[in-house]
Amino acid sequence: MFVTLPGDFINLNFMRKINIVIIEDEFFAAQHLSDVVNKFGYRVVGVYHSGEAFLAETDWNFDAAIVDIFLSGELTGLGVAEQLKEHWKPYLFLTANQDEHTLKDAARLAPAAYISKPFKNNDISAALAIISHQLAPKLQLRGTHGIEVINPNDIIYIQSDGAYIEIHTLKSHLVQRKLLKDIIEELPNAFIRVHRSYLVNCNFIEQRTATHLIVRGGREIPISRSYKDNLDL
Repeated sequence: MFVTLPGDFINLNFMRKINIVIIEDEFFAAQHLSDVVNKFGYRVVGVYHSGEAFLAETDWNFDAAIVDIFLSGELTGLGVAEQLKEHWKPYLFLTANQDEHTLKDAARLAPAAYISKPFKNNDISAALAIISHQLAPKLQLRGTHGIEVINPNDIIYIQSDGAYIEIHTLKSHLVQRKLLKDIIEELPNAFIRVHRSYLVNCNFIEQRTATHLIVRGGREIPISRSYKDNLDL
């Protein structure tokens, strides 16, 4: 009998840690948002209740930000976003206002995503997944047409065959002369070993039994006893 995994369960256990700051002037909204972000396996390293406080106190030692467009004080969320762009920090906009002019100004700044208030947990999870995808270090792999650069978050699973590995992505698959134990060092924490011949991206697990997994595309991946404990389900 198959067990279908809850949609946000994988994020909680396997998403690599990313440091997030929250810039939100509503105290209780900021606290609730912080709890939700931490729940999904990210790390909130700062909460600021105005743009001025953020710029005065930040050391820029974080990965991404969640910013309310309409902050109290002279510095709006749009102004904060401009500073974030100058420091190459991706960010999400949080807003309860659908003012067309403001949204056009926000779009010009190219946020990673928008989150509408009152926000839903699934909206936060999806928006943070976009950030995670952007921040993932790229892999350079040798393909049939030379070097190919891929995002590791696009890899569904990797299968080992002796001295070679087959990397199966959302769009294609590549064969590399490499050991499974070596490639895992280059991948984010979403990847786990479930068998001596298989690494799986947990974000693509759709079903499981006691003996195997079903991943995106319907592929069946065996689970061996030696690696069963890696699946913290």
